[in-house]
Amino acid sequence: MTETTTAVKPLQFYGTSSPNVWKVQLLLKELNVPFVYHHLDIRNGDQYSAEFIKVNPNGKLPAIIDPNIEGEPVRVFESGNILLYLADKYKRFIPQDIKGRTEVLNWIFWQMANLGPSMGNLYHFLVYAPEKVPYGINRYFNEVRRLLHVLDKHLDGKNYIYNEQYTIADMAIYPWTKIISFLPDVNPVEEFPNVSRFNKTIGELPSVTEFNQELVQFQSRNPYKPPTDDERKWMFNRDGRSLSPNNSQ
Repeated sequence: MTETTTAVKPLQFYGTSSPNVWKVQLLLKELNVPFVYHHLDIRNGDQYSAEFIKVNPNGKLPAIIDPNIEGEPVRVFESGNILLYLADKYKRFIPQDIKGRTEVLNWIFWQMANLGPSMGNLYHFLVYAPEKVPYGINRYFNEVRRLLHVLDKHLDGKNYIYNEQYTIADMAIYPWTKIISFLPDVNPVEEFPNVSRFNKTIGELPSVTEFNQELVQFQSRNPYKPPTDDERKWMFNRDGRSLSPNNSQ
């Protein structure tokens, strides 16, 4: 793929307030490329609109449309894929040698397949589940704890995930590790000292500091409220038929 030779057009960036979306926001802040942000209300089914399903047929966030490509604009969905696409396109925040690139991708895929899903499921059972399910809570709590110890061991003596440089691996992992304070009966500083130091290192980067300030402002304007029964249907109780705009389930 090659970029168009006309004036640069803004990316179309679709998101909501979640760690997976924050990853892409961190990278876009560093790249300083123009984009238009579309905030989708996942409690009211924006992610299943006919318009957005054309962007991501899976109905999940984030996603982007890049119009600066010859021919048809390129759609990119899945947060890890967006990070990789943008890092490759601009040749920044990813090593250009095969060894370094592979190590960065090791940790991005680790986050995508392990830390993110496990933390998301634990948060669901702790916060969203209509009744407490001890098996679900214990299953995902233990797995999250195990994964954080894996990461803590890797970060021993390191400030960044790879080779003391800020890469898309850090951007993929930090949005999840920054929220580990929700874990019940865990003191992150004591149990995961290297992860806690990593959070401090990344959080003090100028672009990340700015992002966190903006996030606090957004959250103060939009405080958490438990979802209503109708909102829960959009968030959790969809089956494959729900991707059709004609389905009124």
